[in-house]
Amino acid sequence: MIRSIFGKLLVSHIAIILVSVLTLGLLMSYLVRDHVIETKRRDLLAKGGAAVAIVAPLLASGQKPSADLLDAMSEMAGGDIWLMDKNGQVLAGQPPAGWSGKRLGRISDLWEQADWQDGRVLKPRRRGDPSIIAALLLPRENADTVPAALFLFAPVTGVARTAEALERLLLYSLAASIVAAILAGLLTARSLTRPLHDISRAAAAFAQGDYNSRTIATQRDEIGDLGRTFNSMAIELAQIEQNRREFLSDVSHELKSPVASIQVMAEAMLDNLVTTAEQRTRYLANIVDESKRIGRLVGDLLDLSQLEAGELAITGQPISLSDFIASQTAKLTPFLEDKELTINTNIPPALPLATADTDRLKQVLTNLLTNAIRHAVPGSVISITARTFQQQIAVDIKNIGLGIEPEHLPHIWQRFYRVDKARSRVEGGTGLGLAITKKLVEAMGGTVSVNSTPGKTTTFTFTLPVKSNS
Repeated sequence: MIRSIFGKLLVSHIAIILVSVLTLGLLMSYLVRDHVIETKRRDLLAKGGAAVAIVAPLLASGQKPSADLLDAMSEMAGGDIWLMDKNGQVLAGQPPAGWSGKRLGRISDLWEQADWQDGRVLKPRRRGDPSIIAALLLPRENADTVPAALFLFAPVTGVARTAEALERLLLYSLAASIVAAILAGLLTARSLTRPLHDISRAAAAFAQGDYNSRTIATQRDEIGDLGRTFNSMAIELAQIEQNRREFLSDVSHELKSPVASIQVMAEAMLDNLVTTAEQRTRYLANIVDESKRIGRLVGDLLDLSQLEAGELAITGQPISLSDFIASQTAKLTPFLEDKELTINTNIPPALPLATADTDRLKQVLTNLLTNAIRHAVPGSVISITARTFQQQIAVDIKNIGLGIEPEHLPHIWQRFYRVDKARSRVEGGTGLGLAITKKLVEAMGGTVSVNSTPGKTTTFTFTLPVKSNS
């Protein structure tokens, strides 16, 4: 049983060619033989008709055609000619040697059973018979005259030789076609299976962990489309694998610092290196802070994982942004006082209601405002403005600070991305706030972006859909 695509293509290609050539050869052989023999029959009857026109007047006058006349007509017709009556008596001429009349059956039956048309009858040529026999009815003088007919006998051996020569030619053509079919099948099958083999090789290497494995089968056809699709998939999967490794590395790095800090302080207390109540209180407070930091990191990771999997429930409801923002900024007063910052809110009174999830919008505002406070210059102003456009409400949060360099702007939404690689997490940040913010805003049907002028200002803008009137 043939299992490979190469073998199946090759065998099917050869089989189609063989069947086609054999069918065409047999049909052509039959048609040629039939056409040549039919032409010979018609020619024989036409010449027989001319012979009857010559012989009939002689018989009507009581004369028999001479042997020389019949020989001349035989030569003209390309066969033997003789006259015979209904009783089987030869009236003139001579039948071919060895002919006994069995080809026509009993002569007396010829006039009774044969289908005479225009005074002529043609006995069909049997398989393997190298001759044609025709009989043409002679006109009778009166009803008492015994019916007679002119018989013609013509060999068709030349036709058989022509057909045999044609069959040999077809046989040679068939052999050449088989060779050509095998070569064409080999080339066609190889051209189809070679790129498939390369795609299979690349896929196997990719499955073994070679994420740089790519196929070169990218020609402009269906297999090339498959190859390009595989390469695109490989690039995406390689990027996902790289992100996974970076994520695990980042999480390990972020957890390592607080865990190590807790371990060091706990061991110091177990080893009685903390001798005063003040030191013990400070160590315990630091352990609690680091534990809370780990808790926030784990919580953010769970939120981000649910958001990326589409499993975090988002419930849209109408929200007045002016009241909502005012309540959220009031909770941040202690952080503002530490850096002597001021929040300036500018929200139009006629601003329509927004559609958002209250808890998730609170998380978005908290992340963006704490980020603005963390990076603002002490004593500066943080401004919050809102506006409407295209059935969306846009909220801008702008602070004055060091800003963000242009090369960092596309990456700040990535998990654990640091603009300043040398700076560690401080003031409770987990490095996931902006990534979570982007996912939350998009889940609520909005968008988020950032615009920054290095050394001056940074503005984060998020949008929410306007509450529908329906």
